[in-house]
Amino acid sequence: MWMGDWWWETQHHLPSGATVTPVILASDKTELSQFKGDKNAWPVYLSIGNLLKEVCHQPSCHASILLSYLPVSKLEMVQPLVDTGQSGVEIVCADRQIWRVSPILTAYIRDHPKQCLIACCAENQCPKCLPHDQTHTTCMLHAQAAGQYPPEFIAQGL
Repeated sequence: MWMGDWWWETQHHLPSGATVTPVILASDKTELSQFKGDKNAWPVYLSIGNLLKEVCHQPSCHASILLSYLPVSKLEMVQPLVDTGQSGVEIVCADRQIWRVSPILTAYIRDHPKQCLIACCAENQCPKCLPHDQTHTTCMLHAQAAGQYPPEFIAQGL
């Protein structure tokens, strides 16, 4: 991850002496009940992208932490990360030096059904393709939430 152009371009936007700390989120649906099978949760795990893969793949190193369970309204768990990424925070690193780091969300790992759930689209639609008219789509989502059922809602695969 640290070899890409993105890293260097982002580093140039930070104050002198600060460093990028790429934040990686991962989530997957998990079953909570083994009896009925109808209770699910979506744990969200957080890791950072400048750890060696040998460290990340060892559970005893605790390279990932449980951040939250979805659904959290409007992904409110990410807002403190955005604020800290903009202002930076001083931490003591492994070399015992104090460094100013800026944690920036760089990746969110999830499977296709989860991508569709987050993007509010049907599983046979592409979750990465944006609708042509985002304002119209937002209005349809609000209408659906209010109990109205616009025909375009199903036509667009929402």
